[in-house]
Amino acid sequence: MVPAAVAVILAAAAGCGRKGAPLPPILEVPETTTNLSAFQDGNEIVLNWAYPELTRGGTELTDLARVEVWRLEVSPGQEQVGGGPSGEDLRRQLMLGRGKLAARLEGESLDAATRGNSLTYRETLPSYPAGSSPPSVWYAVRSRRKDGTPSALSNIVTWQPRPVPPTPTDVTAKAAPDGITLAWAPVAGTYVVERRASKVAPWTVISPIGIDTPTFMDATAQQGQTWWYRVRSFVNRAASPPSPAIEVPYPDIYPPAAVASLLCLPEPGLVHLRWEPSPEAGVTYKIFRRQGEGGWEHLEEKFRLTEYTDDKPPAGEVEYAVKAVDAAGNQSDAVYCKVRTGQ
Repeated sequence: MVPAAVAVILAAAAGCGRKGAPLPPILEVPETTTNLSAFQDGNEIVLNWAYPELTRGGTELTDLARVEVWRLEVSPGQEQVGGGPSGEDLRRQLMLGRGKLAARLEGESLDAATRGNSLTYRETLPSYPAGSSPPSVWYAVRSRRKDGTPSALSNIVTWQPRPVPPTPTDVTAKAAPDGITLAWAPVAGTYVVERRASKVAPWTVISPIGIDTPTFMDATAQQGQTWWYRVRSFVNRAASPPSPAIEVPYPDIYPPAAVASLLCLPEPGLVHLRWEPSPEAGVTYKIFRRQGEGGWEHLEEKFRLTEYTDDKPPAGEVEYAVKAVDAAGNQSDAVYCKVRTGQ
């Protein structure tokens, strides 16, 4: 008779050759876009969404062939078809069944639509008769691999064309040590300011979207170069055409901020100086000394630290001064401190 323990081992060994249930296939479908958004720029609709980089299985998507943009006009009164989260599948079915393929972004057109890790698509809105109620427009996107495998349709965004907001006018600029202040004639809505660093550089938004006063100070503009600015108005997520661009030279003619909290700490045969640095990048420091009411002696030029030790101070009352100097040679006001050294 075979012992029970041996029988268990033999039974387990006999089962080793059996095939188990097949593993589920690895999902190589491109990931579904879930962050499609829209706004109106003048008479154009602008779509933004994340660049597809993964498959639904979480692996890197290395063979993206194209991205499709789908569009469906919905007649007035039917905007709520498939409303709510439970109706998302119905909206996708309607888009694929009745919608039109508005664009195939591939090759050069895909490269042109790419902005870092996002994609942007712009489409001119059709003209509608005055006084008419324009239809709502649904948009969705999906990706395809080189073998044609498509992703699911993205979330669907709905856009109701708006009247184009008025363009801001009379934009002016005033340069100062702490930045460039822009101002313009007020129009309806809120505002956004854009800037670029050359005539061929792309425009970037530098202000919060939705400024409610017709002025903005650009505190991030670097001195020593020229900047270009333009302004748009915003009404109900629709942007106006931009104002004419203005060119603003910003020469580095302003002194840096003076140092702060200068301390003179005497010790036997020494005087230590410490100060808080000027906030402007790249500054150096000039250090001066005088005894009593005598003339100033220049101790250091282009000193880069914020601590200095005078190891040969004269005896008696001694005064020190520190100036900040920027890369263009502009000098701040001097900051002073006095000490009395031993005999």
